[in-house]
Amino acid sequence: MNTASWGRFLLLAALWGCSFAFIKVSLDAFEPLQLATGRLLVGALVVAAIVALKRIPLPARPVWGHIVVASVFGNAVPFTLFAVGEQHTTASVAGVIQGATPLVTLGIAALAIPEEKPTSRKVIGLAAGFVGLVVIVGPWAAGGLGSVGGQLACIGAAASYAVSFVYVRRFIAPHKIPALAVTAGQLTSGTVITAVVTTFVSGWTLAGDLAVKPVLALVLLGAASTGLAFVLLNRLIADAGPTTASGVNYLVPVFSVIVGAVALGESVGWNVPVGGAVVILALGFAEGRLRPRADRPQRTPAAAPVERVPQDAGR
Repeated sequence: MNTASWGRFLLLAALWGCSFAFIKVSLDAFEPLQLATGRLLVGALVVAAIVALKRIPLPARPVWGHIVVASVFGNAVPFTLFAVGEQHTTASVAGVIQGATPLVTLGIAALAIPEEKPTSRKVIGLAAGFVGLVVIVGPWAAGGLGSVGGQLACIGAAASYAVSFVYVRRFIAPHKIPALAVTAGQLTSGTVITAVVTTFVSGWTLAGDLAVKPVLALVLLGAASTGLAFVLLNRLIADAGPTTASGVNYLVPVFSVIVGAVALGESVGWNVPVGGAVVILALGFAEGRLRPRADRPQRTPAAAPVERVPQDAGR
C-alpha cells in the first residue's frame, strides 16, 4: 500500500475502534434501539450525499430484497446488540469481541459458499480463535468486565456481521453493483427497519437527559464511524484489494482498548489484550497470513547479465 492507503487504513481502524466509546457515551441518553436508529439515519445521510455527488445509480429493484436482508444482519441487528451489550460490559471488551468477526465469517463461509472449503489451517485457526474469545469473556472473572449476558450480546453482534458478509458475497456481489450504492441501500433500509421496530418495542422515550455529550457521540458514531468509515472501506478495497482491506480488523481491538482506557477510564484486565492477541493471531493463521518461512513462496531473482554487473554491486 502507498502512504495514502496506509493513512486510510489507520483512520478506518481508529474510527471503528472509537465507535464503541461513542456507543457507551450515547447510552447516557438513548435506548439501544433509538441509538441504532439514530446511527443508521446519520450514516445513511452521509453516504447518500456522497452517492448523489458522485451520481452513482442506486441498485435495481430485484436486488433490493437481498439488500434489506443484508441490512438486517449487517446493520440493524449488530448495531442494536452492541448497544445492548455495552449496557452491561465495557467498550474495550465489545471492540475486542468484534475482532473475532472474521473468524466467525470464515466458519460460516465454509458452510455456505462451495468455494470456501474448510482446510486444516482454517479449522485450527477457528478453534484457536474460539479459545481467544473465551479468554476475552473471562468466565472466571467476577463482574470486572461486565456481565456474561452483555458479552454474549456483543458476540451475537459479531456473528450477525459475519452472516451479513457471507450473504452479501453470495447474493449481492455477483450483481457487480457499486459498493457505495449497496451501502446507501443497506443504511437506508436499516434506518426504516429499526425506526419501525423502535416505535413498537421500546418507543421514543429517552433513557436520560438529551445532553450535549451523548448527542455529539451519536452524531460522530453515525457520520464518522458509520458513514465515513464505509466510504473509507470502499476506497481501500478499490486501491489495495479486499484481502488487504480486511486486515483492518486486526487493529480495531487495539484502538477500542486504548480509547476505552484513556477516554472512559475503563479497567482492562490481562485477559482482554491476551485474548485479543490470540484472536488476531488465529485469524492471521486461518487466512494464511502467518506462514512458516518454508511454506512461503520463494521468489527467484532474475539472473543478471554477469558481464554487465560489477563484482561489488549491491554491497
